[in-house]
Amino acid sequence: MEWCIQYIGTYLRLQAAIDWLYVLFFRMSFSMLITKEITSLGKAFLVLEVLATADGSLTLLEMVHELGLPKPTVHRILQELLELGYVSRLEKGVYQITPKLRRLASGSLEDRLKELAAPLLRELHEQTGETVNLGVLRGTQVRYLSVLESTHPLRRIVEPSSTDPFYSTSLGRAITSQLTDEAWDALIARTRLVARTRETIIDLKQLRKIHQQTQADGYSVEQDQNDVGVTCIGAPLYEGTQVVAAISLSVPTARADAKALQQFIKAVVRTARQISRQLQPQT
Repeated sequence: MEWCIQYIGTYLRLQAAIDWLYVLFFRMSFSMLITKEITSLGKAFLVLEVLATADGSLTLLEMVHELGLPKPTVHRILQELLELGYVSRLEKGVYQITPKLRRLASGSLEDRLKELAAPLLRELHEQTGETVNLGVLRGTQVRYLSVLESTHPLRRIVEPSSTDPFYSTSLGRAITSQLTDEAWDALIARTRLVARTRETIIDLKQLRKIHQQTQADGYSVEQDQNDVGVTCIGAPLYEGTQVVAAISLSVPTARADAKALQQFIKAVVRTARQISRQLQPQT
């Protein structure tokens, strides 16, 4: 009997040990699974934290040294953050965060934009008598924040908060004008190119030329490409050195002859510069 009791006791201790090992194995496996799932996201946040707390810009090697991560990993994360607009490259191998990341935290840019731009947009509206738009880029779409409609019977009607593709609008072309060729290519790669009218350009080579021309001119003109019979002139708005939005004037093509178009361009560019001065950080 005593032997039997000892045997049962030993068996129970062994079973308890097996159960404990099983639980430990399960917990370790689960922990490894969770760690694997959050690794990429966690590393991206580490890169952002290092850049956000830096006194100015950092080089790739400085970040690698501080983070203790492999150089290819940090470089890959930086490329993704560049494409998303949360990091900018000052020169080869030198990076800093952009105002876009700060705006993401505050969530107040749109309200501030509308408030600061409103008086100047009304002035442009009264001066030209045409429809005035204020918009931002959201993904691959332009989102209209403010629309002041023309008093003319013939006009384009757009509702605030509605969206249009960036590639076929002067607003979108102006907002993306600051993007490097690399960042622009990444944006186009995520975009479904669809012809809105017979005039809509969806050829990549032609779109790239338009992007480069907008960069050179500082404004964009689009005629009949987003809506038949509508010409739009767009110019970027800057907060610091970063483009954060754009304004545009929508005019029936019938009222946009060569002379009128030049006057519209001057008015839009002048208003965009005035609004940008209002958006500059206070020192």
